[in-house]
Amino acid sequence: MIVVVMGVPGSGKTTVIRGAQRYAEFTYVNYGDIFLRIARERFGIENRDEIRERLTWREYRELHEPAADELRRMAERGTVVVDTHALVALPTGFMPGFPLFVLQRLPVCAWVLVEADPAEIAGRRARDSGERERGKGLEANIALHQEMNRVAAVVYSVIAGGSVYIVKNREGKADEASRELAEVIKLCGGQ
Repeated sequence: MIVVVMGVPGSGKTTVIRGAQRYAEFTYVNYGDIFLRIARERFGIENRDEIRERLTWREYRELHEPAADELRRMAERGTVVVDTHALVALPTGFMPGFPLFVLQRLPVCAWVLVEADPAEIAGRRARDSGERERGKGLEANIALHQEMNRVAAVVYSVIAGGSVYIVKNREGKADEASRELAEVIKLCGGQ
């Protein structure tokens, strides 16, 4: 079974997922890591930002099928928590993280959104010392992006099944959010 955990960059979804590993057993996978590996093999992409900036819509879409197949195989062996984005902000607009043909392939129990106050997210992004370039274009409108993520999660649920759940990741309260996520994972079959 798969639990998909989504959130805008800076929402703390990865921190919340990593914390949930203390309270529930599951296999963690970052969808972007799978995507990047496949993009490197097929298109010579060097980093995640290049996926958004260099690939055409068709090339981007071409990455989904092998990534979805890999997730489905992992889910056959146990509960998998997927760290990803509901929507990816591209220069042409928001691209669904899960096209229809992917949704039809995955056994998803829950679509979990990790959210925080937009001002908190902006602060986290400002403190982020990573190499990723964040907060440009559509991605800069955090409130809009979170609202669009909610819509995407409901659409994904209608098409693929599974519930929609929102975890609030308040500043300084990541452990509470992790415990809440762990309960959802347990209900979906995680230990």
